[in-house]
Amino acid sequence: MGQNKALLPLPNNPHSTFVQHLVSTLAPLCIETILVARDAADAAKYVLPAVQVITDKIPDYGPLMGLYSGMSAMHAERALVVAVDMPFIQPALVSFLLSQPLTDAMLVPMVNNVPQVLLAVYSRTVLPLVEVCLQKGRRDPRALLELAQVGYIAEEQLREIDPGLRSFVNVNTPEELDSLLR
Repeated sequence: MGQNKALLPLPNNPHSTFVQHLVSTLAPLCIETILVARDAADAAKYVLPAVQVITDKIPDYGPLMGLYSGMSAMHAERALVVAVDMPFIQPALVSFLLSQPLTDAMLVPMVNNVPQVLLAVYSRTVLPLVEVCLQKGRRDPRALLELAQVGYIAEEQLREIDPGLRSFVNVNTPEELDSLLR
């Protein structure tokens, strides 16, 4: 993207950023809200009420380190993990995910037959498996799918709550952002 995606203006609301929108959506539905920043300089950019801002235990080690750092800091037994570049997350989908029983280490939505590991529910019990992946040099949360017990949520079930699956739209390039702003 070339810039911090968390601080991008929200499509259809240039007075709010991606991260502000996510916090306002998630905070009322979650016991605790933790934002994982890359490093101290990045963390200093966030002043959000009722949000614990922490830094990666090892900076620039990828999203799996962010997951590990956030889950290590949390007090709850499970976490809803959301990537910061998902500007259209729907409160109804969040409520649905959080209402599901977590009988496995992970509860992962499937969209287009692709596991959505960055909008999923993780049990605290997955932390040792995250450590194993990190020790092997893995940086992608999908590495956990090979080791953890995973419950999947079918796309059809997700569409009942979020018909257009807008919650799963993420923004990775300036072109994708421009397309959303039009």
